[in-house]
Amino acid sequence: MTTRASALDIIKQEPMKLRQWYIVAICVGILALDGYDVLAIAFAAPGMTAEWGLSKAVLGIILPLELVGMALGSIILGAIADSHGRRPTMLIGLAIVTLGMAVAGLAPNVWVLGAARVFTGIGIGGLLATATASSSDYCNNKNRSLAVTLVAGGFAFGVYLGATFLAPLLKTYDWRITFYLGAAMSLLFIPLVYALVPESISFLERKRPDGALLRIQNIMANLKHSVPLALQIRDSQYSEPVGAASLFKGSLIFITCILIFAYFANVGTYYYFVKWLPTIVSDLGHSASSATQVLGVISLGGVLGSVGMGVIARFVAIKPLMILCLIAAAIGVASFPYFTETLSSMKQIGFFTGAFIFAAISGFFGLFASSFPSSVLGSGSGLVLGIGRGGAVLGPMIPGFLFNAGFELTTVALIMASGSFLAGITVMFLHRQKP
Repeated sequence: MTTRASALDIIKQEPMKLRQWYIVAICVGILALDGYDVLAIAFAAPGMTAEWGLSKAVLGIILPLELVGMALGSIILGAIADSHGRRPTMLIGLAIVTLGMAVAGLAPNVWVLGAARVFTGIGIGGLLATATASSSDYCNNKNRSLAVTLVAGGFAFGVYLGATFLAPLLKTYDWRITFYLGAAMSLLFIPLVYALVPESISFLERKRPDGALLRIQNIMANLKHSVPLALQIRDSQYSEPVGAASLFKGSLIFITCILIFAYFANVGTYYYFVKWLPTIVSDLGHSASSATQVLGVISLGGVLGSVGMGVIARFVAIKPLMILCLIAAAIGVASFPYFTETLSSMKQIGFFTGAFIFAAISGFFGLFASSFPSSVLGSGSGLVLGIGRGGAVLGPMIPGFLFNAGFELTTVALIMASGSFLAGITVMFLHRQKP
């Protein structure tokens, strides 16, 4: 059936079809893949340290290296996604991750491993921006916040699945299995994205490459929606500037700055907690497999927290939810050293902390989708993620130097928990902008 309504209006207003939920599910899977890939170095850290005799200071530098690449990937590939298309950028990101994870598994020394992690991070950063934007573009207004938050929650799901599968594997194989498994999973997603994820309709409407109308009509027919007769008549939304520069103009400058600072501070706490935890548990006398199990419980709490954030955000404003989650996450991280007597007690406090800290990460993605217009969603989320990776780099690095200087775990945890606390205070000043 054909219609005079625009494809974008149909997508925004009509009930979502099964094929659209497939796109959301694939984007959830991509974020799960990203979650596993980012934390792979934490899973491998105890074995790496034993094989290469790494000090705490050196390990603190190695742990966040892929985050340097993620900063570049989020900004560069996020902008490329807005200018050249989200689908090809997503495929490029998957190819980069596959190659980077394979090289990390084959690394003969820490130098090659470090280079491979930076390269892998470039792909991960691009995937974070494009998967979020793609899921948002193919959701109707009713389900957009829920879908984007669930996609972001895929990150925690990936950590949980990785910890669940790796705990038994690390009893049989060495630490390199973490990277081989990541390379294999990344490779599997390339044909899935190629076959099932179309180019964004908002991109085709905005850029209007040759054959744009035919491509939109084919996409709408495959989605089982009404097929538009013509391209959307250009209106004021297309007069908006595209790219990172527009994020610091007009009404967007305030929200961009607030999100950058809050995200920067929170991910510092987040990456300290999830990247150092396996090493902390191992230093307490437990096996690498047991340390992975604790991280698995934390990520299970994260899965439930992320899903809970998505569901509750449909009925409650996301701002107070974010403030609650950020403050609770700070309390959990600061309290962890006081629950290290047994594996059971570490799992309990870890589950609590994981639920709130992962929910907060998911909530930020929901804020991106509700705050930035589609024309700059890739650039906006990519910029915040990219600059925010500075906090992600410092999060694992600072504790390495603090531990090396003789600081106790209780002091280090309190210092690192302040990031989420400051983020919660900052979000109090955030005012939602109209997309």
